[in-house]
Amino acid sequence: MKRRNFLTTTAGGLSWLVTQALAEAQSQTSLREKEKAIEPLLKELEAMRGRFANVPRTDGQFLNMLIKLSRSRHVLEVGTSNGYSAIWLCLALEETDGHLTTIEIDPERVKLAKENLKRAGLDRRVTFLEGDAHKVVPTLEGPFDFVFLDADKGREHDYFSYLYPKKLLPGAIIAVHNAIRMRQAMRRYLDMMSEHPEFDTLLVSTTLDDGFAISYWRRKK
Repeated sequence: MKRRNFLTTTAGGLSWLVTQALAEAQSQTSLREKEKAIEPLLKELEAMRGRFANVPRTDGQFLNMLIKLSRSRHVLEVGTSNGYSAIWLCLALEETDGHLTTIEIDPERVKLAKENLKRAGLDRRVTFLEGDAHKVVPTLEGPFDFVFLDADKGREHDYFSYLYPKKLLPGAIIAVHNAIRMRQAMRRYLDMMSEHPEFDTLLVSTTLDDGFAISYWRRKK
């Protein structure tokens, strides 16, 4: 390659890299601003945590981090409640440019969740499905690369059977809440996942009180 052509090509490549870096920086700034803007809403919902059985803030932040670390884009949530955890999930999906499908059986909670996600400016990231998740999940096409189960404790093995293997992507993560406090109720699921030849499962707590069962579907070489 001639020196002039090399310099032109290199300059063009550097210009593209600079543009991409600036765009990424602006995107991260925008996300941080959005998180700050919805802080009053988060605190409002946290004050209602007992009534709606929402996850603690650190658990919401943990789910948010997991999605960003795994670069998940197709997320399923079972148990929307008033949308608190969905906000944390969708904040992460703003970064990965993904979408959340969330299921709730209670019509009033679906209505509240829709209002809260709209107030957060995240409603475009989510599809709300109302109904019995045991009937809804089998109808979903998927596939999903992240699943958050926070409903109907003791029936996690049923949800797993609806999803695995056709509705999950290789490398998918399944996060089940209350896996410490309600370990006995979830015993069948936890035993199944701990012995599953294709999954790695670990109990994780951010509160030293309760926490998650996190399962990772290993990618085949």
